[in-house]
Amino acid sequence: MLKKFLSLIAMILLISFFSMASAAQSVTDKAGVLKGTEIELLNQKIHEIERAHKIKIGVSFVKSLDGRDIVQASDDILYQNFSNGKNGGIVLLVDMNDRKYEMATDTRMLEQITDSDGIPFLKDKFTSDLSAGNYYGAVNNFADGVDELMTYYETNGVAYGQRMPGEIDPMAAGLAVIIAIFLGVMIRSILIGLMSNVHHATAASDYLKKNTVKIFDNHDTFLFMTVKRRPKSSSSRSGGHSGGGGGGSF
Repeated sequence: MLKKFLSLIAMILLISFFSMASAAQSVTDKAGVLKGTEIELLNQKIHEIERAHKIKIGVSFVKSLDGRDIVQASDDILYQNFSNGKNGGIVLLVDMNDRKYEMATDTRMLEQITDSDGIPFLKDKFTSDLSAGNYYGAVNNFADGVDELMTYYETNGVAYGQRMPGEIDPMAAGLAVIIAIFLGVMIRSILIGLMSNVHHATAASDYLKKNTVKIFDNHDTFLFMTVKRRPKSSSSRSGGHSGGGGGGSF
C-alpha cells in the first residue's frame, strides 16, 4: 500500500516537473540578450496572462535565421509550440542579426488581435524598446499589449479597432449627409426651373446663332510624346502567415 502511494506521489511530481518545464519555455533567448532573472520574471508574467485569457504566448530571440524567411519561421514556432491555447496563440520572433521582428497569430487569435488594428497596436508598444536595446522592456510591453487587447475583446465582444454592434459608421454617416445635400440641391433646381420659362444656358455655344459658321475639318497636332515606365514593386516577403501577424525592422 505504501509502495503504491509513493509511486503515485512520484508520478504526480514527475508530471508537475514536466508541466513546469514546458511552461517555462514561453521566453527563449538564443541570442543572449536577456539575463536569467529577466527571463524568469517574464515567464512568470506571461504565464499569468496565459491563464487569465486561456491563450498561449511565445517570445523567441535568435542570433540569426541563417537565410530562413522570418514569416515562415515565426509560423513554425507558433504551430509547433503555442497553438494549443483554448482562445488562440501568438508568437514574437526577434532576429538579432538582421534586426527584424515578426509576430504570428493563429486563426483563433486573429479574431481577437487583428492584422489591421491589433498588430499595429502591439508594434507601438514594444518597437521603440527594441531599437533602444531594452529587450526586457520590449517583451514586457509586448505581453502587456496582448493582455490589453484580450481584455478589450472580452469586455466589448469585438476586437480592438472594430465597430461595436449598433455603432454608427462615421464614413457612412458622412456619405449619407453628402447624398442628402446633393439631392436637395437637385430637387430645388428642378422646382425653380418649373416655375419659369427662362433658363440659363448650359454651355457657351447656346448663345451662338445656329448655322452661321460651318467647320469642315478639325484635327489635333502632337508636338512630342513622353512615355515613362516604372517597374512593379515586389514584396520583401516570400509568403504570408497562415493565420495573421506582421513585423518590421528595429
